[in-house]
Amino acid sequence: MQAMKRSIIADVVAIAAIALLITTTFYWIEARREVIILCDNFTPGVSKKSVERQLDTAGLLLWDTEFVANGSKIEAYSPLHLGIMKCSVEFNKQDTVVFSIVE
Repeated sequence: MQAMKRSIIADVVAIAAIALLITTTFYWIEARREVIILCDNFTPGVSKKSVERQLDTAGLLLWDTEFVANGSKIEAYSPLHLGIMKCSVEFNKQDTVVFSIVE
């Protein structure tokens, strides 16, 4: 009887681990897609307000604004990627996109 209970518990734990792995993989892929797709939307000439509005719609991304000598810069990243993959968007002093790149 004890061996059967252990077997059932082991099966439940294995199924839960597989489900967790599948879920994490799904969110990892979606976060990667969000970074790439949103970064492709930020072409030269797009306003900073538009970029911020689009980034606010992202569910799996965080973003920070940094002010630099000739404008500002936004970096959007997903915590699921541990900051390895990010979208950098540079703005000029008129708050329009100069360029964006996925790093």
